[in-house]
Amino acid sequence: MSKDSIKILVVDDSDLTRTSLIDLFSKYICSVHTSIDGLDGIQKALNIKPDVILLDILMPNLDGIKSLQVMRIINELKNIPIIVISGNSNRSNLFACLEAGANKVLTKPLDEKILISSIEELTNKKFESINSNEEVAETDYMELKKIYIKAFPKKEEQIMKAILSKDRETLAAIFHELKGVSASMGFPEITEISKEIETAVKSPDVDWNFVRYQTDEILSIIERNSFSL
Repeated sequence: MSKDSIKILVVDDSDLTRTSLIDLFSKYICSVHTSIDGLDGIQKALNIKPDVILLDILMPNLDGIKSLQVMRIINELKNIPIIVISGNSNRSNLFACLEAGANKVLTKPLDEKILISSIEELTNKKFESINSNEEVAETDYMELKKIYIKAFPKKEEQIMKAILSKDRETLAAIFHELKGVSASMGFPEITEISKEIETAVKSPDVDWNFVRYQTDEILSIIERNSFSL
């Protein structure tokens, strides 16, 4: 791999987000490293010295805001461009990220063209495509859907357990993640339903019948698509 290829560190606790980003960057000549939480992300950044860091906000151990603040006071890391990737697009979240030291904030679902151009702008390096053939791109798209569907049974188990125990916090976190990654994995309808469920479980009076009905809608979408792949 060329010494000029872009070295990327993805720090995100969502396995779906990490997988989708690895797949996205697989079309380009670059190296991608991943981490599942803020503390590990800081350590890996020190070891790898990436050209750019893609950082989630909601993570265990050390969240994205605190990770940003720490990275900006470590000499070896303070000048590395950091792009926050967040499912929360409100202004207060945007300002908090920028104040903590983010160079850019991009909202999920991520737009590939905007992400690629942002990285190129911040690193002063250009991505080189491995193969721009449309047929290959379509194959990659189908592979993404397969990865998403294969990973879903674990999510289903977590969702059902949380619904049974009426664990609103866990459900909000799960559907926040699904809202952020589903469209880019080929399931925009699941993104929309996840938005509705996330809003519902955050309300003071949760309509659990609505939550269960909408969850069944998502499972139905997954089931239909699993037969076609």
